[in-house]
Amino acid sequence: KPEDRDETVVEEKKKGFHEELKRWEDYLKNQDGSYMAGKAFSLADAAVFPFLASLVRFGFRLHDKYKRLGNYYDMLKDRPSVQAAWPPHWQDTHNQEMLKD
Repeated sequence: KPEDRDETVVEEKKKGFHEELKRWEDYLKNQDGSYMAGKAFSLADAAVFPFLASLVRFGFRLHDKYKRLGNYYDMLKDRPSVQAAWPPHWQDTHNQEMLKD
């Protein structure tokens, strides 16, 4: 239940979450290319993208705090392989607002 939540723990988890996203943002900043591990799409991108897509699906606004990750998401979401694997119900329904803040 929400009232049983320990806000200290929630804030610690949020901090860790943002530290991880910052790390990924820095990977993109330090790469010689547009992808997580360089100039070409790789297994690293196949692993990271579904997590980012889930965040966006549930209302997290990547572009607000993580511009490189937001641009990376925008670039990958239009790949034919991503479109082919996109969950069908995601195409028919709007994003949720669970992570909007």
